[in-house]
Amino acid sequence: MLSIVKLRLLSLRDNYVVFLVMTAMALGFTAVFGIAFNTYRPSVIIVDEDNTPYSAEFMEELKQNKIFKFLDSDKNDAIARVEEGKVLAALIINEGFHDNIERGREINIGQVKIKDDKYLLTLQETVKGIIVKMAGSERISTVTANFVSSQKPGADVEKIKDLAYENVMDSWIFKKPLKVTSTLADTDIQSGYDSMKHSMIGFTVFFSMYTIVFSIGTVLSDKRYKTWDRMLVSPVSMSSILSGTMVVSFLVGMIQMSVLILGGRYLFGLDWGRSLGGIIMVTTVFVFTITSFGLMLSGIVKTEAQLGAVAPVVLTSTSMLGGTMWPLEIVNNKVLLFLAELTPQKWAMQGFLNIAAKGMGFKSAILPSLVLLAMGITFFTIGVKTVKR
Repeated sequence: MLSIVKLRLLSLRDNYVVFLVMTAMALGFTAVFGIAFNTYRPSVIIVDEDNTPYSAEFMEELKQNKIFKFLDSDKNDAIARVEEGKVLAALIINEGFHDNIERGREINIGQVKIKDDKYLLTLQETVKGIIVKMAGSERISTVTANFVSSQKPGADVEKIKDLAYENVMDSWIFKKPLKVTSTLADTDIQSGYDSMKHSMIGFTVFFSMYTIVFSIGTVLSDKRYKTWDRMLVSPVSMSSILSGTMVVSFLVGMIQMSVLILGGRYLFGLDWGRSLGGIIMVTTVFVFTITSFGLMLSGIVKTEAQLGAVAPVVLTSTSMLGGTMWPLEIVNNKVLLFLAELTPQKWAMQGFLNIAAKGMGFKSAILPSLVLLAMGITFFTIGVKTVKR
């Protein structure tokens, strides 16, 4: 087997370009997609038809929000830009906004949109929160002014009301008039979606598969140039030939994934979690599974050209199903979610994300690793039989 390993390693000198290209593409796509999604701020147009101090204050409160980018415009321009898809939505401060707040009436904010999504729901909650804060502050200031005027009949009611309103609004920022005491259950699970981290893990899984599959595809090259036939009649056994080929492909995959993991750590500053052992275990089992999958593909197709045509289609489609390019949490179709369970990418992503993104420990990587191991053994068994045949 050692002679086969040496032969495969020597043949890698002619195929190192694939390794470099896939590594560079993984890091490049991570930088482009991760940074783009992390810095994305949907644009929202504000149309002020009330033109009062309260409407101006409402706009200033909105612009303090860091999730959206708020722009001022007129109604016709706002509608046109929403219809063209240039902005997420438009908020229209209807005439009478000031009077409705002062008199405690129902306050309506117009919204121009094309469809509902998570950003619009966030925007609606933001608007509601600001209006509740302003209306509540107005009510408190009115009650305060009336109380002071009843105690001191000569007091300036409007001045007292304005001062009380300003103090109440300031207290929302500094004094926090509402205090919430909460208890956090220590489940070792973090919430939130980190697009940079998901992109790094997804592209690491995706692009490393190409290198592994095409490195074990040297079996087809051997068959093409009759090297395979010469090895079969040599004293080297079939098991040694396959084992040596598998070992080299496995090492190539481990090296590339290690490079990508370290690249994510030192180039993008990504934290891969607190369980290095879990990351290593998932990486090792995943590389074995994809090596076995590559062996199976090499046994099914007949030539290198067929492998070059089939592999990208299979790897890309299964990677999309497995959640390497977007989180599976946004997928609602039960058929697609079922198909995702049948892909090794889904289980590799689950193992990596449990540790790196959700803050879980080593135990969270056990189930994904066992599933990947079962898939790898299945692929290996089929691969050995097809290659021998």
